[in-house]
Amino acid sequence: MCSVSGTSDISLPVLPKKKRAKVRWFVLILVQILILLHIALWLLGNHFGWFGGKTITPIEPSEGMELVKNGVINAGAIFFALALLSTCIFGRWFCGWGCHIVFLQDWCYALLRKLGIRPKPFRARLLGWVPLGLGLYMFVWPLFYRIVLAPWLQPHLRWPAITTDLTTEHFWETFVSPLMAIPFLFVCGFATVYTLGAKGFCTYGCPYGGFFAPLDRLAPVRIRVNENCQQCGKCTAACTSNVRVHEEVHLHKMVVDSGCMKTMDCIDACPNDALSVGFIGASIGTKSARKTGKYDLTISGELGIFSIFLIGFFSFRGLYASVPMLMAVGMSLVSTWIIWKGVLLLQEKNVSLHRHQLKFHGTFRPAGKLVLVFSLFTVLFVIQSGAVGLFVVAGNAAAKNGNLNSARSYYKLSGPMTDGGIGFASNPNVDLALSKILEANGDLQEAERLLRRLNSTVENDQTATMVLGQNLQLHHEPATVEQFYIETLDANPNWTLIWEDYVA
Repeated sequence: MCSVSGTSDISLPVLPKKKRAKVRWFVLILVQILILLHIALWLLGNHFGWFGGKTITPIEPSEGMELVKNGVINAGAIFFALALLSTCIFGRWFCGWGCHIVFLQDWCYALLRKLGIRPKPFRARLLGWVPLGLGLYMFVWPLFYRIVLAPWLQPHLRWPAITTDLTTEHFWETFVSPLMAIPFLFVCGFATVYTLGAKGFCTYGCPYGGFFAPLDRLAPVRIRVNENCQQCGKCTAACTSNVRVHEEVHLHKMVVDSGCMKTMDCIDACPNDALSVGFIGASIGTKSARKTGKYDLTISGELGIFSIFLIGFFSFRGLYASVPMLMAVGMSLVSTWIIWKGVLLLQEKNVSLHRHQLKFHGTFRPAGKLVLVFSLFTVLFVIQSGAVGLFVVAGNAAAKNGNLNSARSYYKLSGPMTDGGIGFASNPNVDLALSKILEANGDLQEAERLLRRLNSTVENDQTATMVLGQNLQLHHEPATVEQFYIETLDANPNWTLIWEDYVA
């Protein structure tokens, strides 16, 4: 190729990029297939009696809590230990290549991008400590309680023997119901991605990430840079982990941010082949560019947001005995962001949401009015959820102290609106406790109604069915009671408690 001056100018050929993103998507999809295969083998094994109806215990980090609580080594504990150990070498790779929640978030992010929506990362200081706090609560607090507090509070509590339990017949026992799984996936997928950014739940809600992030500092494997870097910023634009890649490599010649999930999108995006992954050294003592960047909140705003998050978390956790901890985290994060956006609408003259202008020079746009109303309803929902939980706590305290009339009143207030309460649904634990109080007062029919609702809620729970049968024995004809037991045992012939109750 000849230049204007007539001298020869050699142009480098355009080399095809290695699309690592396609490889990562393949790996993530393979992980989902293996999870579904595991579930399918368990269902088929239960139905046809394969492997004695057993399968490998859930390969899920949360199962590791059984080790610190009860001394049980299961597949989840082994898997989590290996993931932590590998993080010390390869960095925070598991989050980007093996986590089903990351697959969900990346998929949701891709869909939103196709719709023309590019969620902006939400940058907060205090909320960034939530994952570590949750991780310590799940995996360190049980040990702290046994070692430090139990000798004073429970002197007779003994250390459990270390046992191994790698198979189970009750694979789904520790998971949420399929009905609750749908809103869980929506909250931790679309909702957190839309409000907090591409990997919002990973950044502010994942307890396992709370351990992976600090261990990443020890890892010698990192994204590194060579002399080809021209600081174009395309690597930072491509990163969905909210890492300022071009600033990191400019400052440290490598990425030190513990939020880096080794997805290698930055390497694919670099037009100069300046980035690569390899051994370069630990990053202990170095400050990431994220910490020197701008945040969306002032210090007082941080304290306010964190307080709202805590209120939301404790309001949602265990709500109606259905909302698990991680879903409560996701719900609280999304609710906190919505409330924060509502506060901005009241305080600031100009507020936007992605591509939409909500408020311009002090004048509300229609979209702004809608968001403000939605924010108000979110505040009311958090308050209502917290009140439901407080009424349950008050009812439990009153029942423990023998004040059954007060307990009955509190339980009724925590119940659904159709029963005169303030809730949107019933709580199986409350239905059980209230039915006992009603039986003691001679209101057997109302107790039966609550127990039948309890059975329909928990579905195929042997203990709940046994309690209902005992209630029927108190005020129904023997033939009706016998028919109940016969139908129950025909459907569930292995329920030993029901057999014993029937025979008795």
